[in-house]
Parts: sequence; C-alpha cells; structure tokens
Amino acid sequence: MNYWNTTKVEVNNTFLLLIVMLSLIFTFIDISDSRNSEFAVKDIKNESIYKYNLAGFFSNKSHVSEISLLNFNNPSSSLILSNSIKTKNVPLTGNVDQMKFFYRALKTASNQKIRIAHYGDSILLGDVITEYLRECFQKRYGGNGTGLLPLAPKDNAMRRSTLHSYSDDWEFVSIFTRNPDNLPLGVNGSVSIPSTNSWVKYETTSFIKSLSSFEMMRLFYSHGNTGGFVEYTLNESVKNILPIKNNAGINEEVVSFDSRVNSLNLRFVSCQNTNFFGVSLENGNGIYVDNFPITGNSGVNLVDIPLGLLKEFDTYLNYKLIILNFGVNVGSQQGGTYTLYENKMLKVINHLKSAFPETSILIVSVADRTIKRGSQLLTDPEIPLLLTSQERIAKKGQVAFWNLFEAMGGKNSMVEWVNSGPPLAAKDYRHFTHNGGEIVAGLLYNAIVAESN
Repeated sequence: MNYWNTTKVEVNNTFLLLIVMLSLIFTFIDISDSRNSEFAVKDIKNESIYKYNLAGFFSNKSHVSEISLLNFNNPSSSLILSNSIKTKNVPLTGNVDQMKFFYRALKTASNQKIRIAHYGDSILLGDVITEYLRECFQKRYGGNGTGLLPLAPKDNAMRRSTLHSYSDDWEFVSIFTRNPDNLPLGVNGSVSIPSTNSWVKYETTSFIKSLSSFEMMRLFYSHGNTGGFVEYTLNESVKNILPIKNNAGINEEVVSFDSRVNSLNLRFVSCQNTNFFGVSLENGNGIYVDNFPITGNSGVNLVDIPLGLLKEFDTYLNYKLIILNFGVNVGSQQGGTYTLYENKMLKVINHLKSAFPETSILIVSVADRTIKRGSQLLTDPEIPLLLTSQERIAKKGQVAFWNLFEAMGGKNSMVEWVNSGPPLAAKDYRHFTHNGGEIVAGLLYNAIVAESN
C-alpha cells in the first residue's frame, strides 16, 4: 500500500485552495495561552510576526469539515497542490530488527489493541502528522478513536481530529512547564489537576472517518480523593456517575457505552489534588496512535517521566512502538558537536527500553530547517550535522531510524513546502501545516509497513 504515490499535481479548484490555506494557522511554535487561543508565527522571509486569535473558531463542527475538504480514503483526490514538491520513499535504517516487537503485534491487531506512542516537539502540536499516521494504521489494521488525550493541554485549540475544551481552573504540569511540587508525570509527559468542579468536553468530528465516534472511555489517574467522582454526560443527554478510587498507584476506570458516542462531557466533583493523566477514546481492536507533543524540547527530558509510572502504564496500554520525532529545538552549543545531546538521548532510549522491554523504538530525524542568508532562504548548515548525530544515536541505541529530511526532498526542500499551495509548512520554515503533516504521515507509514512485509 503506497499512501502517497504522487506529489506533482496541478491546481484545479481555487475555492479549495483558499479554504485549505486556513489550516496554516494551526501550526505555530509560540503559544501564549491555549485558553485565549492566540498564536504567533515568525515569517523569517519577511522578518515579521503574524498573530491570530482563534477563540471560538471551532464553535461548531462545520468549520472542521470546511477546512478539511480532503477525502482521506481516496488519495488521488485528497490534496491538490499548485506546484511540485519532490518527496522520496525512504526505508527504515539502523537496527530494523528491533522493530520485531511491533511487527509481531501487527499480526494480532484484529484480536487486541496495539498502541503507538508518538513523542515529538512542537512539530506534533495539534495532532499534526499523528492524525494521519493514526488514520493510515486504523484504515488497514482496525481500531476507531483518537486514543489517549490529556485533560487540559495547551494545544487543544489547534486540533482538528477531536474538538477539546475545558474549564479555566485546571492546573496543568508537563515536561515543558515548571513543576515546583514535583508532581508525577504520566506516559504523555503531563498531568492535570482539577479544582472543585472542573470540566472537560470532547467532541468527535467527521474530519477523519475512524474518529467520528467511540464506544469506550478509559480514564487514568492517581491519588484520588475519598468521595470524589466524575459525572459524565454522553451526547449531551445521558448522565452517569463514576466513583474515584484513592489508591496511590495508577488507576484505570473503563466505561463501555451501549452505542456510539459523539460528545463526552466530564465534570470532576471533589477531585482536587487528584492527578489525572488522560482519557483514551476507543472503539474495538486495532491500532491506536497517541499524540504526545512536548513543546520546546529536544526529547532529552523524557527521562523525567518516572520509570515506575511508565512500567505501570505499560501494563494498561500495550505500547508496541515508540516514535521519537524530535529535532526542531536541537542546536549545537559547540560548533557542530552534538556529543552532549547524543549522550542524553541514549539515556532516554535506555529509560524507555527499561520501561517497555518488548516495545520497538523508531527515531525520526529532524526535518529540513531554513535560515536566511542575505536574500536567500537556505537549509540550516547545522541540519546535516544533526542528522549524522541522530543516526549515531540510533546506531548506539540499537533502534531503527527514518530520515525525514531526505524523504521530504532534502536540501532546501522546506522552502518548497512553505511556498506550496496550499502551504505544507508554516512561514517559520520549521513546522508543517496539517496538510504537510498528511504527506509526512504517508511517507512514514509507507516506510514502517514496508519492513513489516
């Protein structure tokens, strides 16, 4: 199955072009406050800052369907570009044999739930890349639902796959925030703590078929309050009560619904000081791909997730593949030498192997990154050095490696992605738009499944 088999096509629908260009605003690097939904992106070509206020943009589902207008199930009509981009199907390298845990699990996906943890930096914000990687796997191997979602994340307004809102009284702590109370972090690198009557709402969309509904909720938390409970409302009508345990370890509450659910409201009553790690929305056996963006991070801080907690999550979530998709925030402090970064990432790999001993690990390289030299926009000269460093990490860590830089077109390719119509990358020349993420996901999916055969 070749998800993305052509990238040279012509514009034949101006209206589609104008609508899809709106998706550009959802991939930015600086988030001032997700609840105010204001984002900024720097245009390095014109040396200016664009700000957008997205509050209320997703007030109903029609916005999502208008923006997507992409028939995922028919790649030949899914994305129309105004100019050529030259992509390449690049195979996995490194220790591909370590992918055996995932490939074995794929053969049993019809009988159980198999999970992929997709860790990355801000390149994954808003479910970018992950949303289509998830759809690729679910279309072929089954599974319906967006998987594990945090309760009060900072990128909720950027998501198209699941509409996510919450009250403004949550405390949110993650790898990329201060954690003065040393709160335990979940498998997604974050934890959310409610106030007296905090609430969360999840709504499905028709943007991707496999995410249009779910029939099961799994809630993960620790240190619940005696007498605390969660009131959950299905499809704006049916209300139920879910008592919370006061155990110190990871607790899982599983609720199966009698019919398909499109809207889930959760109200947390007397749950102050309870650590909530996430809600997983699921339906049936198959593949679930969890989106774990860690803003402003190079990946080295994944060792801050306690080993014991990761092992507990492994007993619940059956991760068989961990993807490490970092590079946007990696810079050399010693003129092209990445020794410190390599040593820290090797500690991350060993940390993850200790927590998930029968799980495959795949390093995805940095994408092309552009800098301005005079009037020219060129590939950052640090990128080839960083690529070599990431390949060494994979080799020393005995894990698989995939070269995204080469797959997207190599040197100076990011300029073509930004200038494409609709734009496939943001004007900071570092981050992909949702449309660009669709192409990256297809290339990555092709590389992974090619080796499974």
